[in-house]
Amino acid sequence: MKSFIIFLVILGITFGLANAMVSDNGYVLISYNTATFESTLWGLFLLIGLLIGAVWLVWIILKLVFGITGFVYPMTSGAKERQARKMTTRGFVEFTQGHWKKAERLLSQAADNGTSPLLNYLAAARAAHENGDLEASADYLRRADHKEPGAELAIGITQAQLQLASGQLEQALATLTKLHKQVPRHAYVLKMLKQAYTRLNDWQSLAALLPQLKKQKVVSDEEFRTIELQCFEALFNQAFNNGRSFTSLDQRIKPAAQIWNSLSSSQKRHSGMIYRYGQCLTDLGAEEKAEALLRENLNKYYSSDIVLLYGKIKGKDLSKQLHFAEAMLNERPNDADLLLTLGRLALRNELWGKAREYFEASLRLSKRIDTYNELGRLLAHMEDHESSSLFFQEGLRLAAGSVIDLPLPGSHKRV
Repeated sequence: MKSFIIFLVILGITFGLANAMVSDNGYVLISYNTATFESTLWGLFLLIGLLIGAVWLVWIILKLVFGITGFVYPMTSGAKERQARKMTTRGFVEFTQGHWKKAERLLSQAADNGTSPLLNYLAAARAAHENGDLEASADYLRRADHKEPGAELAIGITQAQLQLASGQLEQALATLTKLHKQVPRHAYVLKMLKQAYTRLNDWQSLAALLPQLKKQKVVSDEEFRTIELQCFEALFNQAFNNGRSFTSLDQRIKPAAQIWNSLSSSQKRHSGMIYRYGQCLTDLGAEEKAEALLRENLNKYYSSDIVLLYGKIKGKDLSKQLHFAEAMLNERPNDADLLLTLGRLALRNELWGKAREYFEASLRLSKRIDTYNELGRLLAHMEDHESSSLFFQEGLRLAAGSVIDLPLPGSHKRV
């Protein structure tokens, strides 16, 4: 309906103009100095329309001509920028498709002529790196720094990423250390620093970085705990290797004690840290110090690892050590690990019957290879060789994951 009304309006205007042209042609006289121009009014309008059309046609032809020549060789800065934008788009398409050499060429050319050289040079550097041309990659980063002197952070992060990816760990660490001084709270720089320290096994530096990782929430809480334990486990291993060559006990445990003293109060409350320090002391021959450490922390920060380690070390007072562990049994009567530890401590105190009771109680709660072996060893000492052999067999079967029942001693094979 609307279109029909518009059609009627246009038709009416057309008829009106036609009627005006027929009824009165009008007269126009233009005079300038000695030159004059005479025409009807409608003729003048037609001439003006023809001139406008001619100018428009010439403009279209010129645009086509300059467009064709600009595609081959840009004539103006605007044409160069348009071509650079097209090359950037094509370069990123080639990059996403893994055509590194072609992407590098397009992106580098776009960087030379376009308005966003930083983005193109960084992408060209990545393409060259993926293509294995590390020298060209470094050159593009230098060009980016020359073109955009205020973009050190973006260029440095890209450089560190490429260095880490190519295994240039020392160079990456140097780059990241410089960036870290400039932006100490930058989360991604901290994350790459963590990666560099881990791959370089620089656990001391990683330990110093841990508070910043936690404060800036660079990793999740679970990942942080994993990294923290991995870091200090490696440090205690290093402390063991550094200390075991000394003859004096104080000298042997000094590196491990330094690491323990460097821990924060919250880290010293972590059961994993307590276990690793106690294990290190035990391995270095300082069992009495290890026993005192574990006894001090077991009730407050109980864990299976700590209680099992407590049963393997020999403290200063064996009877007191056993009574301490038995006191914990009141709160944890169904703890298989604690019962295994109690059995071992009873063995050290030469309480054979009590040790057997603890081992058997532990086995009723959990089938463990260690418990089978300890009970088999105890029964062999008590000269109950048949039962001892049976428990050793059960331990071997559990270790092998076997589900085939072995014949009991004294049984006969049916024919």
